[in-house]
Amino acid sequence: MTATDNREAFLNGIAEKLGRERRRTGVVRPERVHTIADTTLTGKPQDELLAIAKEACSRIHTDVVETPVAELAAHIEKIATNYGNESVLIADDPRFAEFGLQNLADNAWDNCAVSIWKEGRENRAANIATAADANIAIAFAEFLLAESGSVVVESSPKQGRTLHFLPVHYIAIVPKSKIVPRSTQAADYYDARIASGQEIGSSINFISGPSNSGDIEMQLVVGVHGPISVTYIVVTDK
Repeated sequence: MTATDNREAFLNGIAEKLGRERRRTGVVRPERVHTIADTTLTGKPQDELLAIAKEACSRIHTDVVETPVAELAAHIEKIATNYGNESVLIADDPRFAEFGLQNLADNAWDNCAVSIWKEGRENRAANIATAADANIAIAFAEFLLAESGSVVVESSPKQGRTLHFLPVHYIAIVPKSKIVPRSTQAADYYDARIASGQEIGSSINFISGPSNSGDIEMQLVVGVHGPISVTYIVVTDK
């Protein structure tokens, strides 16, 4: 089932519960009452956005590493070693080769078993089991949001949702050029894709570091559900 099929089924279900036909025409978006969403942090250079993102990440218990693409593989191996190596799950993403990580994709990493997400509905159960057993997940993010320190990842047949949420540790790689002010710019990007007729993933996830839970006594616990530690690697020359 495609993302379009899922959307249609979802909207048809809502219309049915409301006891009316789907409204397919004459629906317009409401006018915004202010421009804060569009103007916050806009016009700032990438270096300043990166500094803002790093400050936000410090508040959400997320490490940020900067590296040129030539040193990316070495940084990943160092971070993974600190996380205990063991088993790694990566997305089936051509950017691994583009960014010089083909050895990782080819499972040529010493002392660490690397698995690649398998495309196809028939592999769904196996992918979920692999993600649940993995010590580390590594994926490319579409954006890093400076305001909140969140990364944006799009699910696809080559990168399911559980890849990002079930492993113990999570590494997100994002080019410096993909740092944007806030969620507004990410939403605009996906709006434009939808308007042009492009398919998008069944879910767009905004991940703000490891999960945090606080009880009534304000005792914060990090990593209750989802990865217990997260690192963003910002590739400075991409």
